[in-house]
Amino acid sequence: MTRNRESSYVWVTWLPPLMAGSKVCQWGSWFKTHYQDYTKVPSDFQMTNYLMQHTQLLNQLIKIRTDKGDKIKRENQNYFNVKRTSGLTIGGKPDLVAMNSNGIFTVYDAKTGQPNDAHVIQVMLYMMFLPYAQIEYKKKEINGSLVYSDLQESPIPASAIDADFQKHVTYFLDILSDSTAPQKCPSFNECKFCDIAKIECPERIEYNTPMTIEGNEPEIPF
Repeated sequence: MTRNRESSYVWVTWLPPLMAGSKVCQWGSWFKTHYQDYTKVPSDFQMTNYLMQHTQLLNQLIKIRTDKGDKIKRENQNYFNVKRTSGLTIGGKPDLVAMNSNGIFTVYDAKTGQPNDAHVIQVMLYMMFLPYAQIEYKKKEINGSLVYSDLQESPIPASAIDADFQKHVTYFLDILSDSTAPQKCPSFNECKFCDIAKIECPERIEYNTPMTIEGNEPEIPF
C-alpha cells in the first residue's frame, strides 16, 4: 500500500535521465521521492535478460581489474546514503569501485545498452557523493569510467565534478524534494520506462495510439 516516506529520499539513478533531458516527466521521480510501497508495473522478460547481461559484463570487468592488481568493492559493498542539510537523503550503489596500486580510486559502471549522456551523469553522481558516504573516500579524488559490452573504458576525470555540475545537481534535487509536485507529462515513450502503475498515475499511457489515422493525414497548406 502506498504511503508517505518519513523523509524524502532519492535513488541516484532517478536523477540522470532528468538532468540529461531524456526524461521530461519529473513527476514520476518526485512521486518516488515522497512515497514508497507504491504499486509497480510488473517486470517482463526484457528486464530479466538485461540483468543477466549486466551481471556477465560486470563479472568480466571485475576479472580485468583484478588481473591488473586492483583492489575492488562491488555493488552492495558500495551501497551508500548521504543526507542534505534539508533532510533529503540520496542513496546509491555503484557497480564497482577499484583502487589501483597507486592508491587511485575509480568508480566503474557497466552498461549493456547504447552510450548516452545519462550514463555519464550517473557515474559523475557516484563520484560526487562517495567522498561524503564512506570514510575511506573522504577528501579523496575519485575518477570514473563507463564500460560497455565491448569492454572498452570511457574514463571520466575527477575534475569533471566542478562547481557547475554541483549547481545542476542541486537544482534537480530541489525539484524532487519540493512539497509541490511537478506537472505530469505523460506520453507512451515516457511511460513505457516508468514503473509506476496506472492505479497510482491514471494519466499513464500504456499503448502507442497513433496521432493520425493512416490514409487520412491532415494536409499541410504549403
